[in-house]
Amino acid sequence: MDLATCPDDELFLLDPHAANVLDEGRRLRARGPLVPTLLDGGVRAWATGDRAVAEAVLGGRQFRKNPLHWSALRAGNVPRDWGILEFITMPGLLNEDGDRHRELRSLVSKAFTPSRVEGLRPQVTDIVEALLGDLRTVSDQHIDLRRRFAFEVPMRIICALFGLDLSASEALARDYTAIHDSRSTPEQVTAGKMGVATVISALIAEKRQNPSDDLTSALITATDSENAVLDEGLLIATLMLFLFAGHETTANLITNAVKALTDHPEQIDAMRSGTVTVDQVVEETLRWNGPINTVMFRYAAEDTTIRGTDVTVLAGEPVVICVAATGRDATAFGPMADTYDPGRSVIAQHLAFGHGAHYCIGAPLARMMARTALTRLVEDFDLDRSQAPEAGPISSYSSNSDTALWVRLSPCTTSPAAA
Repeated sequence: MDLATCPDDELFLLDPHAANVLDEGRRLRARGPLVPTLLDGGVRAWATGDRAVAEAVLGGRQFRKNPLHWSALRAGNVPRDWGILEFITMPGLLNEDGDRHRELRSLVSKAFTPSRVEGLRPQVTDIVEALLGDLRTVSDQHIDLRRRFAFEVPMRIICALFGLDLSASEALARDYTAIHDSRSTPEQVTAGKMGVATVISALIAEKRQNPSDDLTSALITATDSENAVLDEGLLIATLMLFLFAGHETTANLITNAVKALTDHPEQIDAMRSGTVTVDQVVEETLRWNGPINTVMFRYAAEDTTIRGTDVTVLAGEPVVICVAATGRDATAFGPMADTYDPGRSVIAQHLAFGHGAHYCIGAPLARMMARTALTRLVEDFDLDRSQAPEAGPISSYSSNSDTALWVRLSPCTTSPAAA
């Protein structure tokens, strides 16, 4: 069977509004390890929520990331106004393969070094402490912890990483919010995108004139070397990638972790007693309810039959990885895969940050921010969602989280375990 000839009634419908990501993943896994799927816009793809198949596709040499390999796109059979086409075809690190991808990743890695990430640790701590101070002023009230904390931690850190001053940071946060706010009109989303691009373009121009110790200046310096590979367009695309991928992932991770902990208060007690570590909480959240819904796409470079399936993906056909679904795969994580248990012993590794050549370059920073934020939040506050209003999911193929997280905070009454 190929995607083009698969009958409509045999296609699994992947919800563009992500109304229930985890139930959708359960139904997808029940259909099989690799399933013909229909996305909005009439786009067809193979989809998997099977962890082993996902790893084989993400790490397989027979699959590519560059959309030039997508036969339906080449043939003009993908709607040009399809909502996520802009992201799928964005130039730069995200959508390159082979030597070109290695070249770009090497250049970005020289600017985004482990020492630069580690150097952000004091700023992460300071930002978290400042936000906790703000939260103390609204103790015993229901607040949206996503907006006031989970959103702010990565936004402020990314602005510091870029080298943005306060006014530009505020403009970036405002325009970025307009893009991702489900209440925004199409005109507001368009204006938000233009605003973000304007801020980043102005930042690059400023750092060319006045370089400093920040990621933007480091990337510009790299483009001025004799092996220059980032032109102005790729500079903008690279910084945009850091913003969109780096912020959304971390905001969702912190949101999902707090939601999981408040739904399982015994795990908060375990954190405070030292029975489980914050590292375990972060990794279990990444597995159990990770920040990413799907990864689109990988394209078969040749006809490929994936081990463990009876499916042959034809050259040019796309595969969508339902990452959140893979974290609940019982064949990988055991019969209690649906249980939130930071103390579990697992053999398989979650795929929340991807796998293979495109493994998320920002994963160490995302983990640092989440660990710091969760540690201090649990140390300072008791968190109660029992009377809080529920928020709806983020309507997105890419994100897996809620639009808000309403929590009542009160001063912590339990002493944390000794360090």
